[in-house]
Amino acid sequence: MVNGNQQLPDSWTWATVEDLSKNIQYGYTESANAEPVGPKFLRITDIQGGKVNWDAVPYCECSDDELGKYLLESGDIVFARTGATTGKSFLITNPPEAVFASYLIRLRLQEAINKKYFSYFLDSPDYWSQIMQVRKGSAQPGVNAAILAKLKVPVAPLPEQERILAKIEELFTQLESGTSALERVQAALRRYRASVLKAACEGKLLANRGTEDGNELPDGWQWTTVGELSQKIQYGTSEKADLDSSGVPVLRMGNIQEGQLDFSNLKYLPEDAPSVKDLILEHDDLIFNRTNSAELVGKTAVYKSNHPRATFASYLIRVKFADACIPDYISYYINSLHGRKYIASVVSQQVGQANVNGTKLANMPIPLPPLEEQHRIVAEVERLLSVARQVESAVEGALVRAARMRQAVLKSAFEGRL
Repeated sequence: MVNGNQQLPDSWTWATVEDLSKNIQYGYTESANAEPVGPKFLRITDIQGGKVNWDAVPYCECSDDELGKYLLESGDIVFARTGATTGKSFLITNPPEAVFASYLIRLRLQEAINKKYFSYFLDSPDYWSQIMQVRKGSAQPGVNAAILAKLKVPVAPLPEQERILAKIEELFTQLESGTSALERVQAALRRYRASVLKAACEGKLLANRGTEDGNELPDGWQWTTVGELSQKIQYGTSEKADLDSSGVPVLRMGNIQEGQLDFSNLKYLPEDAPSVKDLILEHDDLIFNRTNSAELVGKTAVYKSNHPRATFASYLIRVKFADACIPDYISYYINSLHGRKYIASVVSQQVGQANVNGTKLANMPIPLPPLEEQHRIVAEVERLLSVARQVESAVEGALVRAARMRQAVLKSAFEGRL
C-alpha cells in the first residue's frame, strides 16, 4: 500500500486528496425520473467502461439552489463510494446540465493538479492498493468522504504532470490500437464459427456436397425432428445445490459456453439427493439450455465420458438419442444460425426470461445426413473450431497482457519512472 514514505523523484511530493481538492461533496439524494424534466441525474450505473452515455442518463427534479449545489462541471471527478464498484471514478468533460447521485462523491480539484493526471492516478495500482485496504464492510463495501480525503497522491510539478500525461496517452494510444485489433479478431472468430456451423448444416462443409441454391437438402439427407431422433427428453433437478464440493457437480446454464461444457464455477448436490441417481449424465447426452435471456436461451453442448461425473439443473434439458444420429452434429445444428432462427421463432417470455420447453425442442426440424457423413462433418467441424479456439486463446492472452501493460504504465508514471 502507498504509505507516503515511498521514495519519490526530486521536486515531487506526497499530498492527500484533501490537500488537492477545493471541495469533497456527497451527491444529491433524489429519485431518477424517466421524463425529460430537470437536469440529468448521473448514477454509478451510468458509468460503464470509463464512459457515460449521457443520452441514456435519466433526469431528476431539482430546485435552483439544489442545481447550483450539485451541478457538474468539466474537470469534476466523481467517485463511487459504495457497493461492488467502490473506488471507480470518472472525469467529467463537457457534461450537459447534470447533477450527481448520492452514491457518488464529487472531487473538485485545485489548480495545482492537472485533472487528467489525477484521474489517471485513480486508475493506477498504487491508488487501488489503498482503496482495497480502506474499504469498509463486507456485504456492502464502501469508502466515505473522510477516508477518501486521506488517500495519498504522488504529485509532480505541474510541467512534469503535463509531460507524464502526454507520455501516458502516447503509450495508451498504442495499447488501444493493439487492443482494438485483437477485439476485431475476436469478432471475426465469432463470425467464422457461425459460418462453419452454417455450412456444416447445409451440407456445404465437405467437398462436393450441398446444392447451388442452398434451398434443397443434399442427396441422401432427410428432414426429421429432435423428437423423432431421441429416446428420452428429460428436465434436470430442481433441488437446491450448494458449494460443498464433496457432492455431485450440478451443471447450470452458465456451464454451457460456446458449444462446450465448462466445469468451472460449479455447485453440488449430496450423493444421496433423491434426484441424483436418475439424472447422472452419460456419454453423448445432449444438454440444452431451456431458460435464459433471449440471446442465450438454447445454448447446447454434449456431455462426454471424459468429463467429470455430473448431473444437471432444472433450467437444462437432457436429450438421449437413438443410434441414427451423432449428438455432436445435432448440437452443432442447434447452435447454428438455422437452429437459432428456429429457437427465436418458438421462444416464450416468462418474467423477463426466455423459455423453450421440451415439446418445442422436440419439434425442432433437423436436416439429417447419412450416419457416415455425420461422422465426417463432425470431424471437420471439430478440426476447424479447434483451430479457432487456439487462435482465440492466444488473443485472450494478448488482451490480458495488454491490460497488465496498461497498469504497468500507470505504476511507472506515478513512481516517477516513465
